[in-house]
Amino acid sequence: MNEIIIIDLPKPHGEVGGCWYNGYPVHKGTTKTSLNYATLYADQKKIIPDQAVIKKDYKNFINLIKKTGFKLHILPFPKELNQQNCLHHDAVFIRDAGLMYKDYWIKANFSVSDRKIEADIHAKYISKKFNKKIIKLPADAYIEFGEVFFIHTKNETFYLGGLSRSNKKGHDFVRKILNPDHYCLIKSSGYHLDTVLSPVINKSGELIAFILNKENISENGFKKIKKLNKKIILIKKQDSFGDNNRLGDYTVNALTAPGIFLNCGKFSTLNVEEKLKKMEIKHQYSPLTYFRFAGGSFHCLTNEIYK
Repeated sequence: MNEIIIIDLPKPHGEVGGCWYNGYPVHKGTTKTSLNYATLYADQKKIIPDQAVIKKDYKNFINLIKKTGFKLHILPFPKELNQQNCLHHDAVFIRDAGLMYKDYWIKANFSVSDRKIEADIHAKYISKKFNKKIIKLPADAYIEFGEVFFIHTKNETFYLGGLSRSNKKGHDFVRKILNPDHYCLIKSSGYHLDTVLSPVINKSGELIAFILNKENISENGFKKIKKLNKKIILIKKQDSFGDNNRLGDYTVNALTAPGIFLNCGKFSTLNVEEKLKKMEIKHQYSPLTYFRFAGGSFHCLTNEIYK
């Protein structure tokens, strides 16, 4: 089973009261679609997480991943990012900060300037713990790994890259390192690609489907996905990031492995559960109540180790 890295929740100390204790920061990159509407929604509604709920949900999230059979590496939340004058609790979303491949940690180059420090700090600790060489991208090559699906299957590899908070230069740089068999760049309305799409891997380790919200993917991007000749399971906006009037559930944001699909809840779109069952995919879920307001879920909170 896959090896996974996660980051523990930031610990309360002094005036710092726990994860997002004083609300959610609103971030935007260089493009219109790079705005994280979940944090904008949370900011406008003045949502403050209940720390008891966030701790309970995170404990259940960890237990589900362990129970499913993943080998889990839980790293402490960096103290540098948990200070009154340096609060970066979005750093719990370890997915965004980099990608581990063989002897390397490919460090994210955030287009959101406020989050660049997350990539710097995570790279330092991960390089030391796992003895990996840090690879840095050129200054004008942007990539945040919530925009990336690097899918290792039994016989081939797939790379899907989003273009909201990342750019072609960033993806092309990473492509040269990973050398995937299939390379597909997709424009979407989600600030990260993993807020609108998820792959489905069968028990034999083959990519067999994509679950996606078509309304939030460009016409050309959807055509590229169709050319991969995999089954497409369409979902409503509510299972993605929602719309301007209603925040989505981020159900599509999932941790996947052969025959396994882990996320924060059942799909509200009709027949998705039945389709997964028919494909012999074991769908299990655990709520992540307050992570939704930060725009993330299972995929954002996890990071695979590719050897």
